[in-house]
Amino acid sequence: MRSGSTPVVVLLALLVGSCSQSAKQPPQTVAAPAVAAPAAAPAALTRDQELVADEHGIAAAQRALIQLGYNVGKADGVFGTATRRAILAFQKDHALVEDGRLTVGLANMLNTLLAQAPKTNATTVAAGDMIIFGDGVTEFVNNERVVPWEQEGGRALLAIRPSTAGWPQAARAGLDWATTHALDVAGGPAVQWSSTGVDQHFEIVATAALSPRETALAGGAAESCRHFELRADGPQKHYPGVACPDAKGGWYLPHSRIRLARPATGLGAPATDAAHRQ
Repeated sequence: MRSGSTPVVVLLALLVGSCSQSAKQPPQTVAAPAVAAPAAAPAALTRDQELVADEHGIAAAQRALIQLGYNVGKADGVFGTATRRAILAFQKDHALVEDGRLTVGLANMLNTLLAQAPKTNATTVAAGDMIIFGDGVTEFVNNERVVPWEQEGGRALLAIRPSTAGWPQAARAGLDWATTHALDVAGGPAVQWSSTGVDQHFEIVATAALSPRETALAGGAAESCRHFELRADGPQKHYPGVACPDAKGGWYLPHSRIRLARPATGLGAPATDAAHRQ
């Protein structure tokens, strides 16, 4: 009996040992791979926040800035340093974020303000004022009347000049100097002019943007020509005109012999403006 029971005892011992080892080793679990949280998508730009990048859109904004009194230089459709400075000045004046960016929203704002700007399409001329037509003919006004800034008597208007009859020569030249300065910095701040020798005071503004009628009137030189106005007191007391630069940097009224004096050729030079001979 003792020798026959040995294999059974050994087998039981092996089974007990195997069960004991299995209890000591719990089943291993495999951790699921970590899944990264999806990255937040960048906020989409609204239409108003998109940049104006095409040449025509930039040029239109430049023309609007010029007509609103901001100096961008030339409306050439190129977004340069001068245009960015003008936008920064506009943004500052209108309490906007000053980032110098030309967005669709800013371009729309420029167009809205330009459309709301007062239109000065007629001038009340007084006796002695001079009207210059596109065909070179000049007319000295005899009686006060309203003149539209388009056509008068079937002829295109080139400029309307205030009377300088009885003015000292220094005052006449000084008004020309102020006008040439405004033309030189077209789109910049208005130039204030007054003289101790006369009662009148003028605010002179110039822009690089011509109307289609003025562009046709200026002809081949239109790209470098400017629109200017001498503004006196009253909504219709203004004197508009078109001037173009000559080869020496002076300014003249196209289709006429009228040239504006510059400081370099100032008081001692003969007056070539017909208004100076009144």
